Amino acid sequence: MLGSLALKGGALAQAGAQLPPELDTPYIRDLAQKARAEGGVINSYGMPNDWANYGGIYAEFQRLFGIRQQDIDMGSAVVLARMREEKASKNDVADLKPAFAMTLAEEGLTLPYKVTSWNALPEGQKGVGKDGSAWYTGYKGTLGWIVNTRLVKKVPRTWKELESPEYKGLIQYMDPRATGTGVATIMSAAYALSGDPYNYKAGVDFFARLHKLGVIGAVEAKVTTAKFERGEVGIFINYDYNLLAWKERFPFPTEVVIPQDGTLANGGGIVAARNAPHPNTARLFLEFIFSKYGQSLFAKAFVSPIRPDVELPKDIAAKYPPKSAYAKVKFVDYKREEAVSEALQKYYGETIR
Repeated sequence: MLGSLALKGGALAQAGAQLPPELDTPYIRDLAQKARAEGGVINSYGMPNDWANYGGIYAEFQRLFGIRQQDIDMGSAVVLARMREEKASKNDVADLKPAFAMTLAEEGLTLPYKVTSWNALPEGQKGVGKDGSAWYTGYKGTLGWIVNTRLVKKVPRTWKELESPEYKGLIQYMDPRATGTGVATIMSAAYALSGDPYNYKAGVDFFARLHKLGVIGAVEAKVTTAKFERGEVGIFINYDYNLLAWKERFPFPTEVVIPQDGTLANGGGIVAARNAPHPNTARLFLEFIFSKYGQSLFAKAFVSPIRPDVELPKDIAAKYPPKSAYAKVKFVDYKREEAVSEALQKYYGETIR
């Protein structure tokens, strides 16, 4: 039996909300009561409804705990700048790139709080900075490509195969000078071809060859599927969570490929603010999102949970490529990625014109 959560104020008791067993503990019930006493609201940065199923995640958080979300949508760099400027005192939680989450923790601007599921989180996907400030990654995506199988008869399975002249004008990827996905694309190719994702010159040189061969049909600074949907290109390199969502939407046959010669996975950072206006609410959200139940909610947007012990819902798991396809996936080292990004972008600009 799932237990009811009874709180002073009656919001949950009246609704008869029930908690998943792992969250139905004295500690979580007490934390939820303290959170409700803070006003029943959570302020977030960079967690809009249409990203990573945050709409569904926060709707469930509200259903279970009676706490509603107020979000200001902003990119990672803006989150970093704003939390620094505000001394992490205006928002409760935020989503931003892991390297920036680590930076905030190193500067002592994140809440010094380790979730009860801390040991279930993989190494490299959590950490502690100044004065106990903690950072986390909550989910991940893996770089691959989606193929329009009406246009492309032989589906490429490796980066190396993209050099085939049969793909003339058919490949689309994101510009690394304007997008993190583009940087990850270059690094993933470098990893597959040289064994070292931070050997960015190998990745850039590979894409320079693709351009010279004429197989590149589009380089985009913003995510757009317009050319793919019109059939102007037939192979679109991006993260699997986008590829799988597009596969569901497109009315023509497609296949999602995780390259067999290697590719990179990247995480999404989640932090709580050091001086959060609702600190117990921030702690409660961290406990919720890093529980098995909270983690499983990411999968509704094809975003993979960071916890390896979380099983995807069967209907969603069936839509992913098989687990064997992810055999040569390497997690990016966030600090090393950050360290080479500027040089990668400069070399790309000098090499590919």
